[in-house]
Formats: sequence, structure tokens, C-alpha cells
Amino acid sequence: HRSMMADLVKGILPGSWRRYSVPAGLTVIQWITDFSLRVKQLQAIVQASQASSSRELKNLNVWLGGLFIPEAYITATRQFVAQANNWSLEELYLNVLVQEGKAQALDDCSFGVTGLKLQGAVCSNNKLQLSTTISTDLKLTVLRWVKVEGGKDASAGRVTLPVYLNATRGQLLFTLDFDSADKTPGQDHGFYERGVALICSDLS
Repeated sequence: HRSMMADLVKGILPGSWRRYSVPAGLTVIQWITDFSLRVKQLQAIVQASQASSSRELKNLNVWLGGLFIPEAYITATRQFVAQANNWSLEELYLNVLVQEGKAQALDDCSFGVTGLKLQGAVCSNNKLQLSTTISTDLKLTVLRWVKVEGGKDASAGRVTLPVYLNATRGQLLFTLDFDSADKTPGQDHGFYERGVALICSDLS
């Protein structure tokens, strides 16, 4: 306890508090603010599970960056859809839809994610376009598992963007494929050269 108090006095995050992935240089104030938001999300999930049906709990929009193991959530959604439809995991492909207007109802294969930030590009009508804007907040992103027939490459002709845990880009969670507004051959290289990516949290 003495060493923990010494760290707190210096504004250093105690090592015993690092039970989940956070940037190495995170201050105590930043950690407490972030942790309180995570707890609020957990409270909302618990309340929804107690007061609602399992279907309504599934349709709860989740702040991906506020989960302690966000990649486990993605894995769980994939397993849920595979089991519910009697599909194999290998047949499933993760599609993405960035909603700009009023949120639409989610079907049985879709999950709502909030808090994603798009860096180096903008997304309009679910199509990517390079931009000088450093970061754009995506109000609601719908992730939908779809069945791919006959070994078809669902990512062909699309831009594959990495999804990182936070702004340090130190931990890759998964990737998402987008259509580009520019259909010029080889246009995808511009996105890779500019380091366009998605982050789940702006912690750095």
C-alpha cells in the first residue's frame, strides 16, 4: 500500500491497477476518468440484462473501447451468430455499416458498436474517402456477420482497415473491409500509405 500511495502522490498509475490494456504513459486522472466510463457501461449492461429479454440485451449498443477484453466480444458475437443459424465459424465474414442518420433496428446477425474513431479518412454513405481531418467520430457502427458461400472472397476490391484498441496503435483487435468512394484501380494504396485506421478509444 505504501508504494501505491507513493505512485499516486506522483500521479503515476500503480502497477497493481494495470489489470487490462491501457497505454503505458496513462496518468492517474486519465485512468480514473476512463475507468468510471467503463463502470457506467457495465452498469447499463447489468440493468439491461435484469430488466430486458436476452434479445434486447443483444441489441444494446456497446462502447468497444470500454470493454476490458474487446476482442472477446467480437469472438462471442461470431459464435452467437454461428450457433443461432447452425453455420460454421469459417463461413462467417464481418461486414460493416456506418450509420449516419437515425439508428435502424438490428437484425439477429448484427451488433451495434459506439465510440469508434476513423483516422485519416471520412466515411460517407458507407464509403471511405481520404481526408485531411485527423479523426472523425463514428456515431454508430453496425457489425454484421454474413455467411459467405462457396469460398468467395468477400473482401475483394475493398479497403481493409485495422481496428486498434486505442490511439497508441499498439494492439490490433481485428480488421474491417470498406468500399472506397474512389473506384480507380490501386486507390486502396493511398489509404495504406496514409495509415488510415480505426481506434476504439482515444487514450494515448
